[in-house]
Amino acid sequence: MDEASVPAGWEVYGRALVTSMSGVLAEVPEDHHPKFLETADFWLALGLAAGLERPSEAKRLLELMEPDEEARAEITLDAEELCKEVFG
Repeated sequence: MDEASVPAGWEVYGRALVTSMSGVLAEVPEDHHPKFLETADFWLALGLAAGLERPSEAKRLLELMEPDEEARAEITLDAEELCKEVFG
């Protein structure tokens, strides 16, 4: 993707994604970072699409993926922080 084709706001989203992934990125070699970020971006987009198109199933899927209620609450807070970083 060249600079002219980057959608408005993508740079802010990209920085927020890197920030939210900083713990994981610190544990892997730097040359792996682009693939980790690409993978995170894909799964985030998949989760957002599921949440928008099939909200009740997305809720059930999250409960299946993370059965611990406190951990799901932390994920919710992380999601709120990501949105605040991107949208203010």
